[in-house]
Amino acid sequence: MKSQKFAVIGLGSFGYSLATKLEDLGAEVLAIDRSERIIQEISNSVSAAVAFDCTDENMLEAHGLANMDLVIVAIGEDFGSNVLVTKILKDMGLKVHSRATSKREARILKAVGADFIYTPEQTQGVTEARRLTLQGVESYLPLSGGIVFAHVEVKEAMVGRMLRDLDIRKIFGLNIAYIGRMTEDGRKYRIPRPDDVFREDDHIFIMGTQDDIKRYLQS
Repeated sequence: MKSQKFAVIGLGSFGYSLATKLEDLGAEVLAIDRSERIIQEISNSVSAAVAFDCTDENMLEAHGLANMDLVIVAIGEDFGSNVLVTKILKDMGLKVHSRATSKREARILKAVGADFIYTPEQTQGVTEARRLTLQGVESYLPLSGGIVFAHVEVKEAMVGRMLRDLDIRKIFGLNIAYIGRMTEDGRKYRIPRPDDVFREDDHIFIMGTQDDIKRYLQS
């Protein structure tokens, strides 16, 4: 599988830990910050690291941002720059996740087009890195003992089959905690039954190790 390419803009505590953990998990990371000192510190821990004013659209284009699978705007202290960079990147047609430190900031970032917004509760860089490198995971929560709780879509091979016939626990070492199914009133979640037949737009919440979940996603 081809390595995912991420750019992380803004290397405070969240951005720095996110960038280095993404690289540790096998992604190619371009780290960007205005500080030459921070770039020098992180340069041996990521694929590439450059210092420049990230509000300069020409510089963003020159450093290959258009080739990224995802750009994470992790600027924390200068919200004006955060908004401007997010808007520039969205105008370039990129997928962008941005960091907010309040509900008001989150509303503004949503208005300029951010695809996903990190709230203060979600700014655990290591945890977020693990989620981002598991392609197909909607949300991700680490539990104790190396177990994680992940929200994923059902695999195509599961559609039309009963839960009891799939033996997911034996094959992948996973437990399905909830199933989410679309109804007239929106998606409803409940504990699955052995005779549930999976539909194409079903979502499931699964529990297992990160390696088990990765095997499921890559199957």
